[in-house]
Amino acid sequence: MSEMLRNHMKEELERYNNSVERMRSPQEVLARYNQALITYKELSFSTDDVYRQKLATYAEIKVLGWILGKHEKTVIKDINEHSNKTPFGNF
Repeated sequence: MSEMLRNHMKEELERYNNSVERMRSPQEVLARYNQALITYKELSFSTDDVYRQKLATYAEIKVLGWILGKHEKTVIKDINEHSNKTPFGNF
């Protein structure tokens, strides 16, 4: 996992622990999770350079999945179902 992804995930977790931005219900977290998956799918099919946006969305999906108590494999499976390619391109 890249340092940039780790830092972004840490920032997302801190943001959700902030009382001002704390989600109020599991339904709201699930809705945000599903919306992030849709955004990820749109970015996956984009022909523009969206690496940073895709990375941020990927991190947000993982954080929301952890908040929901989903296993990491389940979250990655959900991400892969909403992608037309590997998460960050072919290396």
